[in-house]
Amino acid sequence: MPKRSGSLIARAGSAGKIASGLLLPILAGFFLGNYLDKRLGSAPWIALLLIMLGVVAGFGWLYKISTEDEDDE
Repeated sequence: MPKRSGSLIARAGSAGKIASGLLLPILAGFFLGNYLDKRLGSAPWIALLLIMLGVVAGFGWLYKISTEDEDDE
């Protein structure tokens, strides 16, 4: 039987790290944007801007960790 690289728990941890790194900035942008839009009466523009920034931040973070993993090999 071939040996697998990394345990199931380690791979699940990596998947969770990637999912949370992409999801959390987007959700933060959504909730903060909605709050600011309600306070300032500018719906939906601040929320859309912060969601887009969250997407960029999430993919930037994903790129950063993917290049760090390549350097470790």
